[in-house]
Amino acid sequence: MLKSFYLLVVAHFVADFILQGHFLSVKKRGLNKYMLAHTAIMALAFFLPLINYPSGKVVLGTAIILVVHALIDAVRGESTRIFKVVPGTYLYAFSLGLDQIAHITTLYFVFTRLII
Repeated sequence: MLKSFYLLVVAHFVADFILQGHFLSVKKRGLNKYMLAHTAIMALAFFLPLINYPSGKVVLGTAIILVVHALIDAVRGESTRIFKVVPGTYLYAFSLGLDQIAHITTLYFVFTRLII
């Protein structure tokens, strides 16, 4: 059980940082094809570690995680635009930290309350 959660966290970081790349990270403002590509990558990343769990719960959990993930990313994108936060600053690092805490917290609650 705990191993699956750790795999979800690792899958999140791989999909959010390694598979996404700089190109998607810059272009995914609002609902566009880049945000949809990011969402598809995240769906696969969340689905694979949960393959051995009941399929209905996994599909529902993945859908919830994707919607919340997109909302978190949209809020962060808009807040960085409004406050003119630029990469390489402390405010950017703080924003990224809050973003990741929100994502991991979502994974934790969906996994512990719905999946298992």
